[in-house]
Amino acid sequence: MGSLTTFPKDRFVDGKHVPLDEENVIDRMIRARVACHNVANWIDSDEPVSNMGRKQAADPVILSQEELEAKAAAGEGTYGHTAVVEPADLELYETFMYPPLRMPEKPEVMVSYWDMNDGTVTRFMEGRIMVKALCPDGIESWLVISVPVPNFHTCLEGNRWGWPKYVCDEMTVERDHSECIYEGKPSLTMDFTSHDFDEATIKQLEERGTEGGNTVSFHMSIHSAGLPTLMRQGSGPRSKNEDGTYYAEWEAGMVKIWGRPEDKWSRLLPENCEVPGVWMRRIRTGANVGGGMRKLGAG
Repeated sequence: MGSLTTFPKDRFVDGKHVPLDEENVIDRMIRARVACHNVANWIDSDEPVSNMGRKQAADPVILSQEELEAKAAAGEGTYGHTAVVEPADLELYETFMYPPLRMPEKPEVMVSYWDMNDGTVTRFMEGRIMVKALCPDGIESWLVISVPVPNFHTCLEGNRWGWPKYVCDEMTVERDHSECIYEGKPSLTMDFTSHDFDEATIKQLEERGTEGGNTVSFHMSIHSAGLPTLMRQGSGPRSKNEDGTYYAEWEAGMVKIWGRPEDKWSRLLPENCEVPGVWMRRIRTGANVGGGMRKLGAG
């Protein structure tokens, strides 16, 4: 006999949560629960395109050039590294192509690591290891296969929509050296060195952009039986100049990437992996660039 109280009753009015205080741990937990609930309800609905129950602004605020420049001068914006690697182990790569995904025309691994410095209290960092896959709608997207994060709330939310997140001991994002520490040791490191490239390489890096708006993952419903649902975050690939952001910094250079041997994905990296990549700091302009989640079908 006994009872447990997870969320105090004073955090709800008529069965709905009161306005959330992001600095309150209980409120942050409630937000994570609501996010997971919204994803589950959307997956089990007949709605093909949605943003997982989140409210969308009817008239998004578009920042002016002057406002963007002021934010850039104040040091605002998300920042980090992105680089693409040709996989060293194609047999391992193929094991990530869960149905209905198929091998892309050119297999690639993207590694990015960001400080999500967006001005909110719930600031967090996030690494993303992804493999390119051909989706059933004919679009090539990035399947997320490993995601280090700094807190359990973010980990819970991400796991709910199929991002395999794990909580690190410590995370650092800096221009020259970024790292994740897990169980007292590095699990991911990225080192950036300035480098002069020819125009073709710069153009390739710009056209490749980042994974933003073009990742896929699988969600297993807890409400009904059935195969996992494949879903995409966004509407497809976008280049650097199409992603609705203002770049306060964008610098091409060589990026050295290392993953701990205990993590299976690290075998996708060639030995002494160092490839062309980008260090950048960017600010959202507010323009609609096709965000939200889209269901692509069952596995």
